[in-house]
Amino acid sequence: MSERPYRILMPVTKNTATVPVLEIASSLIGAHGGEVVALGVVKVPDGRPISYGTMRAYRQRRLIKRLISSEPAQDITVRSVVKVGRETTPEIIGAALEQDCDLIVLGWDMVKDRRRPGAWLEQVVAGSQKDAAIVRPGRLRKHHNVLVPMRAGVNATLALDIAGAVCRRFDAKMTVLHIAEESKEAPPAVEEDLLFEGAEHITVTSTDVAATILEKAQEFDFVILGASIASIDRADLGEIPERVAEGTEATVLIIKSRRPDPVFVFEPYRLEEFQEDETTAENLPGFVDKWFAENTFDSEEFSRVDELVELKRSQGLTISLGLPTLNEEETIGEIIDMMKTELMEEQPLLDEIVLIDSGSPDRTVEIAKAAGIPVHQHPEILPSQGSYHGKGDALWKSLYVLKGDVIAWIDTDIKNIHPQFVYGVIGPILRQPQLQYVKGFYHRPLKVEDGRVLKTGGGRVTELTARPLINLFFPALSGLVQPLSGEYAGRRSLLEQLSFYSGYGVEIGLLIDILHKFGLPAIGQVDLKQRIHRNQSLEGLSKMSFAIIHAVIESLQARHQGRILQTINRQMNLIKRSDESFHLESQEVFDHPRPPMINVPEYRERFQSYDSLVK
Repeated sequence: MSERPYRILMPVTKNTATVPVLEIASSLIGAHGGEVVALGVVKVPDGRPISYGTMRAYRQRRLIKRLISSEPAQDITVRSVVKVGRETTPEIIGAALEQDCDLIVLGWDMVKDRRRPGAWLEQVVAGSQKDAAIVRPGRLRKHHNVLVPMRAGVNATLALDIAGAVCRRFDAKMTVLHIAEESKEAPPAVEEDLLFEGAEHITVTSTDVAATILEKAQEFDFVILGASIASIDRADLGEIPERVAEGTEATVLIIKSRRPDPVFVFEPYRLEEFQEDETTAENLPGFVDKWFAENTFDSEEFSRVDELVELKRSQGLTISLGLPTLNEEETIGEIIDMMKTELMEEQPLLDEIVLIDSGSPDRTVEIAKAAGIPVHQHPEILPSQGSYHGKGDALWKSLYVLKGDVIAWIDTDIKNIHPQFVYGVIGPILRQPQLQYVKGFYHRPLKVEDGRVLKTGGGRVTELTARPLINLFFPALSGLVQPLSGEYAGRRSLLEQLSFYSGYGVEIGLLIDILHKFGLPAIGQVDLKQRIHRNQSLEGLSKMSFAIIHAVIESLQARHQGRILQTINRQMNLIKRSDESFHLESQEVFDHPRPPMINVPEYRERFQSYDSLVK
């Protein structure tokens, strides 16, 4: 048996999200171990951008979640994956390859809705190089006995394997039916270790195979047969499988092996017809559009914190929340109380909450200590590495004091704090193994001088500085709604390999580094609804923009191994005004780049020695 888990891909639609289909998948998982990957596919019509399917992807994930909560899924692992595209076929094939699945379990309606169902099934199997099983749910919901009609062919081994799994799950009896066209024809050889214990063998002679199977099937609850049992026309599933599926009340499984049938010769299937090279400028907009539809989530999808706690437990993960602070006495108490009560005491999603302060002269540290959470001054962490002013340096150093496998950070000036700011960015990582890093986004109200609050208007640096730079130089990141947001989470295995800018450039620098080291599919984003916080002055926003531009230029130079500018100016002239005059004031605005934390000897010694003990 392979060291990796046995994995089944189960495409789900409104018509195919049925309990019998999941029962078959769960039978095999029960026999082999492993997991079911429930795949939702959203089709977007031509003429509309793929990102038009984002909201439908939300709904598809809710549909899958209801299926996952049904009884057959209670004792197995089921993950959900949603793909958005123009056609179903490439998404199924792509998901089977991406998830490294062993078997694709398809509902009958999904196959029969095709104009040429047999040809479509061949395309899916040949393109993915995976076995397939089509489930036609029967009207009988008993699970006492299984009939396996056998003829020579490539599907026999797979049919017997699935039949044995069904028998084991439901304590059913297996009957192997050998159908010969002549009385002297010997039944096909079957390896005994493939047969379920106590299987009965019946050999009959018949010139009408389908009629014989249907006659015998009246006594059985399950019928499992190969797609090519006597099929000549590949446009159909085959006369015999289709007649059996339509003519019996039993549940019918039609099996198609990935191994080519020597009786038939097909034109080779070319998967590249459905693949795009996202690195080319021509294909990049479509690649980003598809990423947006598939990797954008809603925090409401993760509001069942108890389910996230179970996912954390089953994956053997620990989760830390880091709170970077500088003079946040007005908000820090409520943030700590809420997260500690709801995400540690009531639901143990978080294993620790740690405050990383940058020398606050106000009551921030006092409030945090009174709330009973650890407090670290970031200049005192890793003293051998020195210290720089800025939130980015505090985040970088916090990797050394935080213990979790998954680390979340949120800004600490949030006035409308809610647990969704934390579980929203953690949830996608727990639900989607391919995601390594998740950014939050939200509506940002803007308080204007006369005291009025506008519903939108916050995020001015994002729209006027960061987004234009991203679209110019890193367009693969252009689908991120708020690249500079301070609410995000990542796996330690990713974060420790990233460079951190010490100040305002930290968020955009992390994204650029992740893009180049791990690729866009490693990034997700989640809608956290609304965030109310203090708005900075225009002067503060100007310095932030300066630092972000600086970080982008340095990132470009590092990636292209050349100098864009002979020197990058670190001094920024700010215009200072008074009632009677105005003048220039020069300030240094510069983000120091920190190396990946994995390169720091103290960190490597601490966490690698810990990992070796765990292993």
